[in-house]
Amino acid sequence: MAMQKDLKNQGKVSRRAVLAGMAGAALTGAIASRGFVGSASAQGSYKLDLGGYAGPELSSEPVTLRFMRQDFTPDVNALLESAYAKFKAAYPNISIVEEKVPYGDLQKKLLVYIASGDAPDIMMGRTDFTDAYHAGSVALPVQDYLSADYINDIPANLRAAASSGGNLYSVPWETSVMMLYFNRDLFEKVKMQTPPEVTGLDGGWSDEELVANLIEMNAKLKEAGDNQSWALAAAGQGNGGPGANYSQLESIWIRSQGDPNAAKDSAAYKTLMGISDDGFTVSGHIDTPEAIKGMRFYQSLFAKGLTPLGPVPNQYPGGLAATYFGGLNFTNRFRVPGKEPPFKWGVSLPPKGNIVFNGNGSDAPLVWSKSQHPAEAVALLSYLCNDKNRLAFHKTWGSMPSRTSLREQMSVFTTEQPFKMAQALSDASYSVPRSPGYFDYFNAMNPAVKDIALGADPAKVLPDTAAKIDRLLAKYRR
Repeated sequence: MAMQKDLKNQGKVSRRAVLAGMAGAALTGAIASRGFVGSASAQGSYKLDLGGYAGPELSSEPVTLRFMRQDFTPDVNALLESAYAKFKAAYPNISIVEEKVPYGDLQKKLLVYIASGDAPDIMMGRTDFTDAYHAGSVALPVQDYLSADYINDIPANLRAAASSGGNLYSVPWETSVMMLYFNRDLFEKVKMQTPPEVTGLDGGWSDEELVANLIEMNAKLKEAGDNQSWALAAAGQGNGGPGANYSQLESIWIRSQGDPNAAKDSAAYKTLMGISDDGFTVSGHIDTPEAIKGMRFYQSLFAKGLTPLGPVPNQYPGGLAATYFGGLNFTNRFRVPGKEPPFKWGVSLPPKGNIVFNGNGSDAPLVWSKSQHPAEAVALLSYLCNDKNRLAFHKTWGSMPSRTSLREQMSVFTTEQPFKMAQALSDASYSVPRSPGYFDYFNAMNPAVKDIALGADPAKVLPDTAAKIDRLLAKYRR
């Protein structure tokens, strides 16, 4: 695609640039040296609470800002539309035009817009693709418009994921944690012990224990005459089903087999990292014996009939599955009076391979590098991310906040098991493999995962896919 050609020709990042993008401390120093750290007088001159915005006063000339984002549930859409109205009341010269896109199509639509040369001022991106945004000059570096306090409020691992080449390219909107939800009623029905409800990273099921328990659940459901319920609900990430979202879900099965404390030239360490240090080679990282082992566990979920082979909307919330991999938003939604699911529920850790693994991929709005109104775009984004708007968003949508201070304002993160466990997972999470070609990586892994789910041999698929990704990434080298 044109975006990929641009990445090759405009900004192929070197190993140094990729590593720089991983260094949160280096980024903080770079931001401080530029001097745009905000001040009480500058912030006081704005017409409403623009959150971490510390840039120039906004234009008084007519401005139209275009914003492409995912289509949320009606209550969240209404919340955002109310915020736009308040922004418009303070800045009547600034109009906001929204485009809502199905979540699974967001990144494809972003690529099309960039290729067209006429992209929205703000687009919902993901931290997964930060190195691509940097290499292709897709996104505006936003640190010069934000206060240092605001930037440092983003946890270091998430801040690094949103950064590349010493620049912050997006404002993390939320951060994902993947947890194992379970249906207490179904476990009680078949007289099985539920997964451990822990608050830290110890005590959850291993891969072997998860598969064994799901096999037992499946058999006992059938013995009880329940032919509707499944041991594990179909994946709901992306567009649903196997191979729909490697970053958020299926990578757990491979990268959890790795070891962050192993020697850097070992297969165990490379399995966790998922790519070479320079960001251009995945052979020896996604096709290791450890990776193959992990994907055999994943494949067994389908081969043994424990989970559907395609998407099934609302299977777990509807009470038709014993377990489900989902984010913190389910915990929040299930606690809303009048909207509780038709069963008692609980939450445990994702299965442990060698480690308990979670990715920290975050939906993260970016400002297009060619926006004609960069200050106004960052200001609007910062306004949507101020404390009041973000707290309202998280309480309505239910996702994990992407700033430390927001979590501190929500007492549940220190008092209630699901939230304490989610925070532990988030604090220990890893970014996706860092590469300017992660679009290619992601798009190659998804069908490979689906092929494995449908019965292809991981020992054949993973080396073939690794070789393919190596070829795709070669064009980003200098």
